[in-house]
Amino acid sequence: MRSSIIGRAVPFCAALFASLTLAMPVPAQQQGLGDSFTGLQLNGDQPISIESNQLDVDDNKAVATFTGNVQVSQGETELRTGKLVVSYTKAQDGTAGERTGTSALPGGSSQIERLEASEKVYVKSADQVATADKASFDMKSEVVVMTGNVVLSQGQNVAEGCRLTIQMQTGLARLESTDCGNGVGGGRVRMMLTPDK
Repeated sequence: MRSSIIGRAVPFCAALFASLTLAMPVPAQQQGLGDSFTGLQLNGDQPISIESNQLDVDDNKAVATFTGNVQVSQGETELRTGKLVVSYTKAQDGTAGERTGTSALPGGSSQIERLEASEKVYVKSADQVATADKASFDMKSEVVVMTGNVVLSQGQNVAEGCRLTIQMQTGLARLESTDCGNGVGGGRVRMMLTPDK
């Protein structure tokens, strides 16, 4: 039985943001959903590559900002965006300590709190692609939100909306109206599923 494209998007988007948090372990719930999103294979042992035209770190505000042609990749998973902002908190004792659910930033004693990708977000893993104007991941609440002309596709299957919200703890996903303020789509979620041959 084929699961919905939104159901397959949950582990895809979750794994994307997990890869951005420097290979934090994917929760057991997401591992079970991985079977329905077969193109996704994240490996905590694989290196993560982050490239951008510029990196600004403001340690006083606990923010790292990658700007200009930002490219993040791990294995087959790739993110491209114009800007990626990583908000973090420093460890109380000032030591790097052990890596926990919200992995430490490289070379420092900090924990990732929130990720914000903006300026045309493109995510690809094998044959799955997700695009949006913006995407964010709140590490504490474990909520992924993609907004603005959200398009999820796998092969010829496509889902379109204005806002995709994924609750990673429960695996619940909600794709909302395609009327993103531009009048396109008539205010309805659209989905096109192509039968298997």
